[in-house]
Formats: sequence, structure tokens, C-alpha cells
Amino acid sequence: MFSRESLKKVSDMIKEKIAFYMSTDMENIKICISAGNRKIGRVLNVSLPPLFTCANCSGCKNYCYDIKACLQYPGTVIDARVRNYILAMYYPEKYFAEIRKKLSNRRKNKFFRWHVAGDIPSMEYFKEMIEIAKDFPGFRFWTYTKNYSLVNEYCNKYGKNTIPANLSIMFSEWKGMPMVNPYNFPEFRCIMPDEKIPAGFTECPGNCEKCTTGKSGCPYGKNKYVHLH
Repeated sequence: MFSRESLKKVSDMIKEKIAFYMSTDMENIKICISAGNRKIGRVLNVSLPPLFTCANCSGCKNYCYDIKACLQYPGTVIDARVRNYILAMYYPEKYFAEIRKKLSNRRKNKFFRWHVAGDIPSMEYFKEMIEIAKDFPGFRFWTYTKNYSLVNEYCNKYGKNTIPANLSIMFSEWKGMPMVNPYNFPEFRCIMPDEKIPAGFTECPGNCEKCTTGKSGCPYGKNKYVHLH
């Protein structure tokens, strides 16, 4: 569990990096799209800064694996997260165009995970996620979100059926945090030591590629859980 001082340190480092990129000519700055890692496997993914884009994170921020990564590797992790954030917020055409280009060049392992770190930052961003899924029907996209109100607001206005089937929105749950899910989105739960495994949930194997291979995981809208680690 992270101390208040550690969380403040990460927050301050993110603020400093945001200030740096806000005063930088972003014309030649590129998005950071990862091809995967040991944890999630060979899955394309993009991330945003923790804390700054995460809704309802008062509980999970104390255990966040990306906070740990930011503390261990601030020069690379924070830089990549903030670079993406500035592009997404202030140069969205460039940000999403680079994602589309990366997807267009992908010939196998057609899976894309939004936000290994961070969360959906705005309604316009979420709409673009939906449009990209529509334009790349051969891919499976998924994301974990605690920004329930934003997703519910979208569904209230446009209807859940406007979200393509190849984009799985996983409502991420944390003990003690109210979750409003009137549209019955699939859920992903972190099980604390004193909690029981909910019915109808299967354990996350810890590697997204394994789930995509077996067509049993989050890209396909299956309820999953993971033990606190």
C-alpha cells in the first residue's frame, strides 16, 4: 500500500512533465503505443497517466501497479503516459490518427487494449474509441473503467447498441466503491483477502494473450476477477 507521500510524489512528477510538454512543440512528438509486455502478452496497448485520468480511484490508487512503475521508472513511464495525455487532450487528431495507423499496419494478434494505465478522460475520447472499433471490425478492443457515469451518460444519450460488439467495456470494481451499472456491462473485480469470489466470474490468468487465444477473456466481455497482488 502506497503512502500519502509516495502518491504526492507521483502526482508532482506528472504535473512537472505536463508543464514540460505544454511548453513543447508537439509537432514531432509521437504517441507511445506499446506492443505488449510480460504481463499482458503481445497485445497492442496505449496508456494515460494514473491519478489524473482515473475516476473513482480513491481506493485503488493505494495499490496501483502503475504508481509503482511511475516510482521505479519515472523517466520512461511518466514521460510516455504524459506524452500520450497531452496529445490526446490537445492534439486529438494526431493522437487517434497514429493509433489508426498502427492498427492498419497490424497483420496478426489483432487485439488492442485501451489504458493499461489511466482511464477514459472525456466523452469525446470515448466516442473516438467507439469509432475506431467500428472502423477496424477485425480487431478486438477492450478497456477497464471506473468512469461509470461517463459510459452510462453515453448509453443514456446514444444507446448501448451503438457500441460495437468488438469493443468490450469492462466496469472495474473495487471493494467499498459504489458501482452503477444499469446497462449490465461485464465486470472486472479485484478480490481483497476478506472477499469471496463472486458467482459467474472466472479468474484472470494474468496474461491478456492467454485470454484472447482462448476467447474467454475481457476482449470478449467475460466477467473476470483477480486477487489483490
